[in-house]
Amino acid sequence: MREISSKMMLLLMGIIAISSITSCEKDDTSSPDEQDAKFLIVTTVKNADGMSGSSYMKLVPDFSGDIDNSNTVQVTFGSGIGIRGKDIFVFPSFGKDGDYNFQKYTYTGTTNLGVPTKLPLAPNSGASNVTKINDEKMYVPAYGIGKVLIINPKTMKKIGEIDLAEYAHGDNNPDPGNGIIRDGLYYLCLDQVGADYMPYADYHQVDVVVIDPKTDKVKKVISEKSTNLSFPTRPMDFVKGMIFTDEQNDMYIACVGKFGYDPTYPNNGFVCIPSGKTEFDVSKSWDISNTTIEGTAYKPTSIYNCKYIGNGKLVAYVGIFELLDMTNPYSSKNTMAVLIDLKDKTIKQIKDIPLTDGHSVCISLYKDLVIIGSYGKDKAGFFSYNPTTEEVIHRVSTIGNPTSFHYFK
Repeated sequence: MREISSKMMLLLMGIIAISSITSCEKDDTSSPDEQDAKFLIVTTVKNADGMSGSSYMKLVPDFSGDIDNSNTVQVTFGSGIGIRGKDIFVFPSFGKDGDYNFQKYTYTGTTNLGVPTKLPLAPNSGASNVTKINDEKMYVPAYGIGKVLIINPKTMKKIGEIDLAEYAHGDNNPDPGNGIIRDGLYYLCLDQVGADYMPYADYHQVDVVVIDPKTDKVKKVISEKSTNLSFPTRPMDFVKGMIFTDEQNDMYIACVGKFGYDPTYPNNGFVCIPSGKTEFDVSKSWDISNTTIEGTAYKPTSIYNCKYIGNGKLVAYVGIFELLDMTNPYSSKNTMAVLIDLKDKTIKQIKDIPLTDGHSVCISLYKDLVIIGSYGKDKAGFFSYNPTTEEVIHRVSTIGNPTSFHYFK
């Protein structure tokens, strides 16, 4: 179980590396057939082992029909993207072999992704999300080394770092995940995992470090210990919706637990830091592992991704332990799309979204629709979900796993 969990965690997190910059270099990646485009998608074609393959990024003029992997930019297997305005950040690989460049493309309104700016970075640093502070400063948590790197998004140069080693449990790395700016402060989740990339058995709690972006200094670390939840947010940018604020400016954080692989610890759910506070309100915590998913006989054993859509509701992907195939966990279709109501404490299956594997848990927005990526048994691609009518439409078929979607307004 330990070996499988470690490999699976590496696969699902898509951890990637970032460290100090040594130089910038450019490659020509021009597309031969340039057209107007507003949609960016990323797909992954897995090898038979489910732990390797190729990933492709592509801008397309229309979000319909069949989309293949021609005229794409190949990106590292499992690496994610982060989009802020017109900046498209592509994260480097994690491990001993791979492309360790942290790259920035600029969206110009066409299918041509153009020439990226590259920052050669050290392996195993594990950075995979960005939080923009202003036009000349962004925070990039480095999951593998327990630091927050400070980078100028314009020049793509490292301008500082924040060392989080003193806040770690069990080692010198608290494993920083995703963060968010609220009321001028940066709230960064600490996953606190061991060598197997799972929460420590003696440390089932939620830690969040509060940083002042004006000084880049840690103000405090706050913890929620009463609910037995752990692993607040996954570290990749495409699951940045796992930390969010609602209409009242209350902050909610989705907690993964042990990815639903350990039946003795199915705890997963949400914790809350209310508006105007810098401490948790435990009365608003919710362990969803005790809630049956309406329309099924199952209870969720992990949250893999979520997106808040308003009025206390969010669309999420949750893991189902009973559907997990441990003989082939890397491609096991045990992940279900659901609608979660934080007010009523209910969970409902979104029917007509196929069960998917851990490679395809994309949830994004397009106008008044929620776009959900799924690699189902019979259908693969991007589906639209209308929260008002509950209508589901299979919008795009893809070759391989659909992993990311973005609409440029």
